Amino acid sequence: MTTATTVLLCDDSRALRMVSAGMLTDHGFQVVAEADNGAAAIEQYKAHKPALVLLDLVMPQLDGKQALAGILAFDADAKVVILSSLGAQSDIEECLRMGAKSYLQKPIDADSMIRVLRGVLA
Repeated sequence: MTTATTVLLCDDSRALRMVSAGMLTDHGFQVVAEADNGAAAIEQYKAHKPALVLLDLVMPQLDGKQALAGILAFDADAKVVILSSLGAQSDIEECLRMGAKSYLQKPIDADSMIRVLRGVLA
């Protein structure tokens, strides 16, 4: 990558956002914005139009599915990767049907995250 790929990190866990931001930065990605709830995720997407979105399923105000719908309504070509905890398989499948490009299971390791994100960009 010649220029850093921009990323929006959306998770209500500040600790997860910090760890994920570090992993992304270490691999040449640029975190341009963060959101701790679904409504903020939509606002930040509209403001920054990042190349990729990492979107948690369980967040306050609007959940990940609602935020995904809002982002895709604004930009049908948005590249969104869902973050989920164990046991959310039906929600993940629904998000993929809605237009999410992939998903990552928590806890996230750097190798898996970078592999999935590069795959979505390819």
